[in-house]
Amino acid sequence: MATKVFLCITLLAFLFNASAENASESEFFNNFRGSRKGDNIEGISKLKKYLQDFGYINSDPSNTNITSNSFDDLLESALKKYQSYYNLDVTGDLDDNTLSLMSQPRCGVPDFPAERPDYTFFRGRPKWWTYDLTVGFAPSVRQDAYLPITRAIQSWGKVSPFKCSLSQVYTNANFKISFVPKDGPGKILASGFAPRDGRLQFDQAENWVNGKVRYGYDIESVALHELGHLLGLAHTDVKTAIMYPYFSTNFVKNQLQPDDIQGLKDLYNYTP
Repeated sequence: MATKVFLCITLLAFLFNASAENASESEFFNNFRGSRKGDNIEGISKLKKYLQDFGYINSDPSNTNITSNSFDDLLESALKKYQSYYNLDVTGDLDDNTLSLMSQPRCGVPDFPAERPDYTFFRGRPKWWTYDLTVGFAPSVRQDAYLPITRAIQSWGKVSPFKCSLSQVYTNANFKISFVPKDGPGKILASGFAPRDGRLQFDQAENWVNGKVRYGYDIESVALHELGHLLGLAHTDVKTAIMYPYFSTNFVKNQLQPDDIQGLKDLYNYTP
């Protein structure tokens, strides 16, 4: 494996497993289709938890409404924030377009809806203190993942000053890439951690592939997204950008877009 590779970044993976799992996720969200404030629906507390996990409800232990199955002001407000961030009709109701997006597999990193809708940063704008970084691969990394992950690192390196060398000791690397058990197929595909944590974790339960394969998630595409997190970029609402958090199977998205590149330039204040 090449000892020199450009750049690194957290890959919050977006792989989504086969149709049976997809169907179960869609069915869960479909249970709430058409509901609105004032309704009481079994299981809707899980929807509140979803919105909390991804940044639309504050994580306040004293907030007992999060566990209720009431479609209350808390849920309506969170839905409006979510709909506004993703350029949906801001109704506060669980309409078809909102539920369709929620049912898709996505990156595990939260959104920051209070900030600008295009490229965003982690709170506090954490970043690396050097452009020379190291990358390490855990023993859990599958053999067919090394090359696509290396290509993703090189893609970020072509548009930035970052260079990465291979670390012989995984635990000493700035970027630590692994495949781990997460929440099962078709939900959170991968998770990337901000500087200077540097972990990039693929969910090993997903159907990872190289290229367009039915019911499979392209490793390079997901790695490119997660590496963006490792470098310090958060999510964007620009659908064509790599840092858009939702993904689908049988799809390749491995070209950095102006939104991605400008975000990194602004964070690190460099010029090409």
